[in-house]
Amino acid sequence: MADDNKNNNNVLDPIVPLWIKAELFEDVLREIDPNFLSIEKFEVNGALSPGENYASIMLKVDIVMKLQDGSNKSQSFMLKVLHDNELFRELIQTYNMFDVESGIYGDVVPELEQILADAGINVRFGPKSYRLATDETHILLENLKDLGFRNANRLEGLDMAHSKSVLNKLALWHAASAVRVQQKGLYPDIYSAGYFRHECYDMMKEMFDSSTKMLLECIREYSNSDLYYEKVVKLQHQVTDELYKVTQNFTNDGDGEEEDEFRVLNHGDVWSNNIMFKYDEKSGELLETYLVDYQLPSYSSPAQDILYFILTSCKYEIKLQEFDYMIAYYHKLLAENLRLLKYPKKIPSLRDIHCMIFKYGIWGYVSITNVMAPVLCEPSDNANLDNFISETDDGLAFKRQMYSNARYRKHMEAILPWLLNRGLLDC
Repeated sequence: MADDNKNNNNVLDPIVPLWIKAELFEDVLREIDPNFLSIEKFEVNGALSPGENYASIMLKVDIVMKLQDGSNKSQSFMLKVLHDNELFRELIQTYNMFDVESGIYGDVVPELEQILADAGINVRFGPKSYRLATDETHILLENLKDLGFRNANRLEGLDMAHSKSVLNKLALWHAASAVRVQQKGLYPDIYSAGYFRHECYDMMKEMFDSSTKMLLECIREYSNSDLYYEKVVKLQHQVTDELYKVTQNFTNDGDGEEEDEFRVLNHGDVWSNNIMFKYDEKSGELLETYLVDYQLPSYSSPAQDILYFILTSCKYEIKLQEFDYMIAYYHKLLAENLRLLKYPKKIPSLRDIHCMIFKYGIWGYVSITNVMAPVLCEPSDNANLDNFISETDDGLAFKRQMYSNARYRKHMEAILPWLLNRGLLDC
C-alpha cells in the first residue's frame, strides 16, 4: 500500500463519512485487476447536486492505483451511503434497504440475466457491484459514466425513443422475474414485500402525511381543481392505507386472493435519474439503457412500475397522449419475452395489463404526488431529504416550491383530470 500521505481522503464535501478510507478498496481493486500493487491517489466527493437524489447519499470515488509493472491506472466507483436524517435512517434500517439492494445486485440481477442468456437473449440490466471490507452500510458500484452512460434531463422528460428503450428493459426484467419464480419458487420476503410492511406502516404514514397540508393547498390553486379537489382531499388523507391495501394482496403470507394474477418483481423506483443511457459517440444514437437503484423492489403487479415510470419520467407531450400506445408497446415485448422464456402459465393479454392499471391505479396518484414533484423541481440547495419530509419552515417552503412551480402544475393540471376520468381518484 502507498504511504499514508498518499492515502488520505481528499474530502471536499462534508457529506463524506469518516469511515471511508483508501485501504477499504484494496481487495476490490485486486478483484478488478490482479496486477494491483498500491493506491497512489484517493478522492471522495459528493456525486450529485441537490435535488438529484433523495433516498441516499451518492458519492464518487476516484482512485489512481499503481500496478505491478510500475504503471498507473485510474478507477472510479459510485458509493451509496446512509442519510443522517433520523426518520429515513429508521425506515432504511427497518426495511433493510441497503441489504435489499445488495442482494438484488449480487443475486437477483445475475439470476435474471442468466435466465435470459439461456434463451439466447444477452442482456445487462445495470452496473457491476462490489463489496467493501467493512460493516458500514453501503452499496459500491462501477461508475457507469466511465463507460459512456449518462442521465437524461429529468426536467424535460424522456422522448418516445428513450421511453420505449426503458419499457423494453422493463419488459425483459419483468418477464425474466416471472419465469424465475416458476423455476425457483417465490422470492425471499426481503424482496417481495417492498417497503409496505406492517412494521413500516407508522413511518410511511408519517412521511406521506408530512406533505398533505402543502400539497392540498397548492392543488386547490390549480386552474381546474374544482373538478377533482374533493376526491383528492379524501384520497390524500388515506393514501397510506390505500397503498397498503393493494400491496398486501401480494405478500407471501397473504390470503392468496391474487394467487392467479400475473406478478413480476418490480424495480419499484423507475424514474429518470435511476435510468442511464449510452449513445454512439458519432451519430448520437441511443445504444443501451441500464437501470440503477434497486432499493425498493416488490413482487406484485407490473402496473406499479408502468404507472410510476410513465407518469414521472416521460415528456409532457407523450405521457398521456401516447399512454395507451406505450402500454401496448410494453405488452407486446412482455408477451414475446415470456414466450421465448417458455413461461408455463397464462401470458397476460393487453386487456389484462389495462385491467391491472385500473385495479392498482393508486400507484398513478402516488407517483405524481410523491415522485413527480421532486423530479420536476428546479435544482436548489433546499432540495434535500430533510425538507422533503419535514414540516419546518424550510420544509414547507420547499414543498410549496415543488407543488406550485409552473412545470409541475402544468403536468398536474393534465394528469389529475386524466386520473379522475378513469376512476383512479376514487377510494
